[in-house]
Amino acid sequence: MSFSGSFFVGGLISGDDTDAETVRVPATLNEAVTAGDLLRPITNGANGFLEKADDRGVHCVGVATSNASAGESIDLLQFGVGTVNFSHALTDADVGKAVYVSSTAGQASLTAPSTSGRAIIRVGFLQNSSGRCLILPITIVLHS
Repeated sequence: MSFSGSFFVGGLISGDDTDAETVRVPATLNEAVTAGDLLRPITNGANGFLEKADDRGVHCVGVATSNASAGESIDLLQFGVGTVNFSHALTDADVGKAVYVSSTAGQASLTAPSTSGRAIIRVGFLQNSSGRCLILPITIVLHS
């Protein structure tokens, strides 16, 4: 993997040529997904090992890069820049904010969960009001 001059260093990545900054891996789905859905691993899936992530789980391993059905394999964006589906509308004032897994399966939110028993999973940072994000997933802090 190589990094170009647009790699994130204290600012926002600009432009559309982000291939040098992405990490993608093939993955098999346990359920149908839409490009931009956040995904988590599961055990004993009848069709695959990935499904839509929500704040009841403890992981988000990346973003679906295309629409696909259960049992199909897709590329999973694990690091870099990509478009994420949100559970609410975005504005230009939101650019630069942290992005979290929401309570809606597969969707992101700009608000970290605060309900007891929910996981805080930061996915990355919002780059524009169209849902383009710098994907830097980190795992969790659990609410008691």
